[in-house]
Amino acid sequence: MITIGELVNQYLRNHPFIEQGIQDDLINYSSLARQIKPQFEKELMKRIEVSAVGMALRRAAKNIQKRKKQYPVIRPEELIVRSGIVEYTFEKSDTISTAVAAFLHATAKENKYFSVVTEGVFEVAVIMSSQYEHIAKELFKHENITFRQGKVCSITLRLPTNNVVIPGVYYRFLQKLAWENINIVDIVSTLTEFTILLSEEEVDRAFTLLKE
Repeated sequence: MITIGELVNQYLRNHPFIEQGIQDDLINYSSLARQIKPQFEKELMKRIEVSAVGMALRRAAKNIQKRKKQYPVIRPEELIVRSGIVEYTFEKSDTISTAVAAFLHATAKENKYFSVVTEGVFEVAVIMSSQYEHIAKELFKHENITFRQGKVCSITLRLPTNNVVIPGVYYRFLQKLAWENINIVDIVSTLTEFTILLSEEEVDRAFTLLKE
């Protein structure tokens, strides 16, 4: 049978903002225990004491604080903001690889602006500075466009190479944006670059949060 401690850990995994509040020592455990107690009673199909839930929360909090101390906080070495970004999403086809290769070759010749291609199982996303859009329209004219997103900006975070061995690096950045209700249009990454695409209206606020 599932225990109160297991229910608490499950609850915290499903409520990352509560877990962040615990990390920052902002949570009143007795109040939280009273709030989640009815939910746990339904799961366990029996009455439980608030004190038992509170005790399980405090035990979980110790593990959360321990994890926080175990991993260093990674700060971006540089933040690069780009405006005038456009994203096209295409259906995957037998010919799209050829179109992608031609697009990358054409944009590499200019090498002035931003472009990136990401390939999924069923879709291909082509993200570019608007200066390259005329190239994309010509080279992808036979492909099926499922979505076009304009008025987008990007923020690229330059990270140290050790970011790949530290759990939760991206989460720390994305959490800041989610906390402030900032919507993310798309995300692309390489070993040391983490690029977030946002609407033009959100980019200034997002930049301020990410550089803190």
